Amino acid sequence: MREDQIYIFNPEHDLCIANGDENFVPPRSAVGFAKDNIDLSENLKRPNKQRRQIIPWGWNHSLKKRLINEGIDPAALPSEEELQFIRTHSRREFALDVHSRLWCGDPQVLGPDYRIVATSVNEIDEFISANGSAVLKSPMSGSGKGIRFIREKLSESDEGWCRRTLDKQGSVIVERRFEIIKECAMLFECHHEGIDFIGYSLFEARNGAYSKNILASNEEIEDMITGYIPRDTLIAIRENLTAILADTLVGHYEGFLGVDQIICQADSPVYIPVSEINLRMTMGLIARNQYDHFR
Repeated sequence: MREDQIYIFNPEHDLCIANGDENFVPPRSAVGFAKDNIDLSENLKRPNKQRRQIIPWGWNHSLKKRLINEGIDPAALPSEEELQFIRTHSRREFALDVHSRLWCGDPQVLGPDYRIVATSVNEIDEFISANGSAVLKSPMSGSGKGIRFIREKLSESDEGWCRRTLDKQGSVIVERRFEIIKECAMLFECHHEGIDFIGYSLFEARNGAYSKNILASNEEIEDMITGYIPRDTLIAIRENLTAILADTLVGHYEGFLGVDQIICQADSPVYIPVSEINLRMTMGLIARNQYDHFR
């Protein structure tokens, strides 16, 4: 790690960016987790001459204000426009947009119509009635937060949650519920010249909340994915995804990002190439670095 680079592990980032207020105080548990794992920043480094001097887990308004209060020159921090871009593109609608632009009709790759952006409770009810069960997600939330699993119909509690989410965030993401076989991600780094594919990660989640990463080589993870879809399809998705992300992000965002992907069981195993997009560092990046540089 270079002496002129400051790494900040702020895992409360998702909660801060969902709140949006620079004065937001994250829960004590999130702050405590950051303090307990302060050495984790050692595993975040990657040589890149384009890096900012200050490299956090993720940029948000709350972190910027904290750093200014600690004496950091505002000129060394992201602008208001950059922070707003990150917040806007951290919404789950961005993942839907990228998925829509990426999909080309391959029957082994699930199309984007398995989920909708609902702006009313009636739309949510209609989707559940048509599909039997669903997963509801708020557009912005922390890991495992803002997610509800629904069977057959909304309960009174579910409907109340939907109305509050619609009021605060303007929409609810409603997805068909599938049996998950594997969860993985493609990892990227965005800089002013373009986007670099870093590698894959393989992870597990429980009820929508991150649980753990599996340490494995890129080749092993790619072999796992191509046990379900053709290798040519995976490579085409990776290349097209890189181009789509570059078209949207370059010039507006510098840093790491992860695109969560799912292999799930429909009528047969299918691949969801864009489940979530995280404009920040990820646990998958740490796992990738651990395996590649410290094993």
